[in-house]
Amino acid sequence: MNQQNFHKFFTLYFIVFGIIISCFSVIVAYTFEIKDIEIDLNRKAKEIFQIKNETILKPTFENIDNIAKSLAYDNLTKKFLIERNSLNKENLNNIFLAVANSNSIIMQARLIDKSGQELVRVDRNKENQQAFIVGEKDLQNKYHRDYFQSISKLNEKEIWHSKLDLNIEHGKIEIPYRPTIRVGIALFENNQFSAMVVINLLTNNLFKSLASSSIFDCYIIDENKNYILHPNQEFAFNKYKNIARDISIDFPDGLNNGIFTFSLKDSLKNEDNAILILKTKKDYKKELLKERTNVAVIVFLLTVALSFIMAIFVSKTPRILQEKLLKANKKLNEFTLIIDKYVITVTTKIDSTIVEASKAFEQISGYSKEELIGKKISIISNPKQDKMIIKELWKTILDKKIWEGEIQNKSKDGKDYWLNQYIIPKKNAKNDSIEQFISVGVDITAKKELEKFASIDKLTGIYNRRMLDTFLQKEIEVARRHKDNLSLIIIDIDFFKLVNDTYGHLVGDNVLKQLSKIISENIRISDIFGRYGGEEFLIICTKTSEDSAFILAEKLRKEIENFRFEKVGYKTISLGISSLKKDDNIELLFKKADEALYEAKKSGRNKSIIYR
Repeated sequence: MNQQNFHKFFTLYFIVFGIIISCFSVIVAYTFEIKDIEIDLNRKAKEIFQIKNETILKPTFENIDNIAKSLAYDNLTKKFLIERNSLNKENLNNIFLAVANSNSIIMQARLIDKSGQELVRVDRNKENQQAFIVGEKDLQNKYHRDYFQSISKLNEKEIWHSKLDLNIEHGKIEIPYRPTIRVGIALFENNQFSAMVVINLLTNNLFKSLASSSIFDCYIIDENKNYILHPNQEFAFNKYKNIARDISIDFPDGLNNGIFTFSLKDSLKNEDNAILILKTKKDYKKELLKERTNVAVIVFLLTVALSFIMAIFVSKTPRILQEKLLKANKKLNEFTLIIDKYVITVTTKIDSTIVEASKAFEQISGYSKEELIGKKISIISNPKQDKMIIKELWKTILDKKIWEGEIQNKSKDGKDYWLNQYIIPKKNAKNDSIEQFISVGVDITAKKELEKFASIDKLTGIYNRRMLDTFLQKEIEVARRHKDNLSLIIIDIDFFKLVNDTYGHLVGDNVLKQLSKIISENIRISDIFGRYGGEEFLIICTKTSEDSAFILAEKLRKEIENFRFEKVGYKTISLGISSLKKDDNIELLFKKADEALYEAKKSGRNKSIIYR
């Protein structure tokens, strides 16, 4: 055999050998691909459950639980239950309405007394519509409803979740159907059940987000294997619609063969003992297998071609190409889409330039992605935000640590909103330097609005007694720690009862508002001003001696003395001043200022007196 024939024989032999090896490799790889598909599906099912549970279900119910507790324990709720007059009722209605409007999935928010009678009720017809206060004549008695009986038996501070069902009004299921779940908490007075707060949630969009998956058909069943969620809406809540649907129709081989089940008990915390079932869509597995078969065929053909090329250049140094050709792109967009829609995230460069933002971030900020990308994160900054918090935030993340805290932002249309935010530095794997910051937030605007209602006097817009007591206790502690001066000024309007008796309460209210505005405009930034009750006001003067507080008091007294009030004319005020001494507590400091005020009124009014 000459050299040329030997070369042809060796080349042919190498090609045939390459084809045989390629066939064997493809068969082995194909076998493992089928097995990998099952492993991948199991992994995807677990990841989808975790995302739906951790980013949709748990945050939703934790948020509603917190709202229910806030409404139940709010001072205005307690005040109304003790004194059920029209003013307290109006204030409480406004709080329930504000809370409902701050969370679009609240269908109803109610206060029900121990007899079952609705005292306050706020309704919403559809998600994203404005809530409204239900009139007195439309309030109902719910004593015989199952949820009333269940909540009335709760222990103090215990939260109750109802079963997932369809909303019932006047004894009948509402049509069109409105899936709902109720969250309730009992109120106690002298260790006896006295009332309850009940919140009904609209769950249509919640169920849509749970059912959304390009890979799996999603079902939810209760402990009796009745459907709560079904791909065919006709069978969702089949028990309440009186529609029989045996589970074996949808799962003829049971829940074991390629079906993935997950308990929702920890998130829903109700008697359903619900189970999420993920069933691989019929076409998905076929498409996946077809896709991987095509890849295997391409790999086979490329391997044969490579064998042919290598055979031709057999005498030359082999090149390792097969490894590069076998690389396959296995990325799936499923989880990215879910997170993008429901989780408030934004990614910035180290100089705070925005490089990515989720749809949830677009929705809460009011800016489109095109308006955000390339801009600084300061586009959403709120001038009311505490600058010290921002300073501490930057120090933490530049130290490559995760920062967590509450941030007040401003949307495109000028509305304030609050996020409980986690900011995570993303580091370069090679040199440990910071490349980006990833921010993940949870909307806590409703909670902050409730806190605001609880701290501001509704008539005058200044701090109420509750917040003044909180500030005073805090400032006493700070003054003692740093050995600073601290003074207190109590202000009382002279002969204010005569204004109400002569002109009526509306004119009296206007005097209170005008006086609050004058004082607010003439005190220092460091002073803390609020309404302590009736016509009595309080100023906490930090780092201020009694003599300096007297100068401020006289300035305010003269401003009021020279101001002409609408309809009433000229009014005067009396002021009592005390300063913090070594053994003073909050009660003694206030008592001394009150005694000084009494002396000012006793000695002729329109005076400022220092307690000596």
